Amino acid sequence: MNKLQITIKFIVLFVFAAFLSVSFSSCKTEKTVIEETPPMSEQAVEKFTITETEYGKLKMVLESEAALINEDKKRAYLKLPRVKFYKDGNYVSTLVTESAEINLETYDVSGKGKCTVDTANNEHLQTTDLQYNAKKDIVYSKNNVKMTRNGETIYGKGFEADTKLEKIVIKKQKVILDKGL
Repeated sequence: MNKLQITIKFIVLFVFAAFLSVSFSSCKTEKTVIEETPPMSEQAVEKFTITETEYGKLKMVLESEAALINEDKKRAYLKLPRVKFYKDGNYVSTLVTESAEINLETYDVSGKGKCTVDTANNEHLQTTDLQYNAKKDIVYSKNNVKMTRNGETIYGKGFEADTKLEKIVIKKQKVILDKGL
């Protein structure tokens, strides 16, 4: 046999061996592994409204531009939320903040950035990083606060109040009366 015949036989054997290898490997039973998608711990929601009632009467209406909900941490992170509070179905006040974090177990709210509370009685409160304690139904902050009502402006450092701002304690306060109103 010459070199050309040996080379041709070698190539034919190589191709035949490769063919058998592919043929036998395709006959094998292989287990197909399907990976489950792990449960998502975060969900995103845009432009939504949540209404809370108590004994059939409005208690709270929450609107927000967007929210990221982390089920593992039991937290919701809101962008530009607006919360309207009601007592016995009657409008009491509105809380607006730049962003907020809600504890989904206690429903406590931490407002971040500039926060305002406007009441049905034309009272206006401004502060930063306001907190809402759902169990006690109070709002509070340790930061600078400015409250305007009945022709007076009250400045202070820290406050605690009910959501109607009827019972309010402003710490380190300074009052400015405007007799022109």
